[in-house]
Amino acid sequence: MSTPDELPRLDQAAKHAEMVHRIYQDRRAAPSARELLLAVAYALALAPGERGRVLNTAARVLGREGGRPRFDALVADDAPRYEPPRAAGNWSPGQAPGCEAPRLRPYVYRPRPAPSPMDDEAVVPLRPLPEPIVHVGPDYVPPVDYRNAQGICGADSHHKVLELDPRTGWTTPRWFCKRHVDHAERVAEQVREQNAAAPEPIPNRGGLLPAYFAAPWEDVYRSCAPASWKPPSYGLCADDWPDPGNPPPVSTPRRLRAV
Repeated sequence: MSTPDELPRLDQAAKHAEMVHRIYQDRRAAPSARELLLAVAYALALAPGERGRVLNTAARVLGREGGRPRFDALVADDAPRYEPPRAAGNWSPGQAPGCEAPRLRPYVYRPRPAPSPMDDEAVVPLRPLPEPIVHVGPDYVPPVDYRNAQGICGADSHHKVLELDPRTGWTTPRWFCKRHVDHAERVAEQVREQNAAAPEPIPNRGGLLPAYFAAPWEDVYRSCAPASWKPPSYGLCADDWPDPGNPPPVSTPRRLRAV
């Protein structure tokens, strides 16, 4: 039977176990964010330390990496912000997604001859390849090339047009090849007015610390995040951001006070 002195500790341990369960069930928490949340929860509920120094205890628990406290790096990664898709960045032509202009003719594979510095008359023609042996059933249907299935060009892209969603402000990159420059210019003109009127993008990264704990998080974020970081107008807490159509976030109605 528990003594009266043990009851508060048992109640605190039960609350900590409930919070740990919510953290692990939160689909928004990447492994790094989950580690940060668990460290703060541990420092708040179980770790021995001075009252009012919960974040210092969490930083000590997380340790250091490369001479810098891991707590600072994890908090900076949790700073509320919008990150556009990787395809919206500055990719080289060989790495960029394929051209999405409409395909006018079905794609047909045509083997290319090997390049040669000699004259065309002196080039030795390539040996014809033997007929392939296909070990499939009589009802086998070869897969349709994605360029034909999606009705897109698919060639290496060199021109990028960014389209901003008028509802969420999120970026959708549109890539086009050299043969479809006119199409890229036409799309850029079509989205020009829409992009100008697009709202501030809804954050899609970070904001989990304020969803679980009450503290002056803006000051904490400013001390750890890059100097260019600014708090979004939608708020710091990920629970308060508008839902852009994704599954609803895990409800976290109770926030423990960290500081």
